[in-house]
Amino acid sequence: MKLKKFFAGVLAAAMMLTVGATAAFATEPAASTITVPGSGINGAKMFTESDADLALTKTLKVENGTAPDSMTFNFTVKNAAQADVATPSVEFKTTDNTNSALFTAGTYTRTFNVNLATILGTNKTKVGEYTYTVSENDTQIPGITKDNNELTLKVTVVNATGEIGGGYGYYAALYRGGKKIEATDAFHNTYSAKSLTLSKTVHGSLGSLAEDFSFIIKFLPETDAVAGMYKGPQVGTVGTDVSIDGKDTGDYLDLNTEYTVTLKHGKSLNFSNLPAGIKYEVYEKGSAFNAEKNAVTKDEYTVVVRESTDANSTAIAFDTTDKNTVKGSVGTANVTTAFHNTHEGQPDMGVVLDNAPYIAMLAIVAIGGVALMLNKRRRDEE
Repeated sequence: MKLKKFFAGVLAAAMMLTVGATAAFATEPAASTITVPGSGINGAKMFTESDADLALTKTLKVENGTAPDSMTFNFTVKNAAQADVATPSVEFKTTDNTNSALFTAGTYTRTFNVNLATILGTNKTKVGEYTYTVSENDTQIPGITKDNNELTLKVTVVNATGEIGGGYGYYAALYRGGKKIEATDAFHNTYSAKSLTLSKTVHGSLGSLAEDFSFIIKFLPETDAVAGMYKGPQVGTVGTDVSIDGKDTGDYLDLNTEYTVTLKHGKSLNFSNLPAGIKYEVYEKGSAFNAEKNAVTKDEYTVVVRESTDANSTAIAFDTTDKNTVKGSVGTANVTTAFHNTHEGQPDMGVVLDNAPYIAMLAIVAIGGVALMLNKRRRDEE
């Protein structure tokens, strides 16, 4: 009997210790194990200060070409009533890259902060859940379009220690299309550029394959805002029978500046790093619209521009107001302006040597005929 009472006492003591331990652990906020945004599957963090920042990552992928040296991306944070509550921004500068490297092909990241105290306002001391949207503003950076994804940011204000009066804690969770994402996956942009190829081909029985043909080419921005940040068109391979105003392979050209390109028959020059938002103008020196022929001519040549080096490809129309100039803009595809010059003619044939024997025979026959006639007349007179 005494043994039964002993075991009952031990069991009661164990139960009391268990209940006490459970009560002690319950004072710890369950959310204290929630991870920093972007570093775990929960994608949320408990902030212990009301002025804490939520760091979001902007990723820039340069597929080809060279992005501008300095680019600023702006964002807008709105509350549930769609009122602006914050306008953070982030800047990409080559001076922040290792050895001030240019933004060439590769992936680059920067972070920007959304201040919770700013977006919460007076709600920072009111327990509850608050919903915001974060979106990227329109950009005029050449070659880049904005990230159209609107993110949802949910901020929950709680009593930091689980007890009223013990301060406040803040949880933040980020969503895209209803799916929770990490802060390092917030916004993405891609820089992509195309190219323009200028080429020369000579056709016709009197076309000169040794002649140098010169062109004037100019690149222009579609808007003034583009001009201040664009790195510039990049010159392709120059060399034998190809030149451009002393520029070398890989050099960048200025906008709104005319450059002279010289090419011989069968040669071409490529201009790369041409993003959307960049226009071009090109014409052949010495060419002009000939109203009589209703065509562009240069000396004895008729000038036609085509969309490829193939003489049978679709012709490119000259500008309606500047009738010897091809104008266009670079969009989502590479461009070729292939100038085809044709010089046909009917040379003065003179005496064709191949017919000389036959002409000689006719001449002999004619002479012989005349001699016979004269001889016959002489005989008749006798």
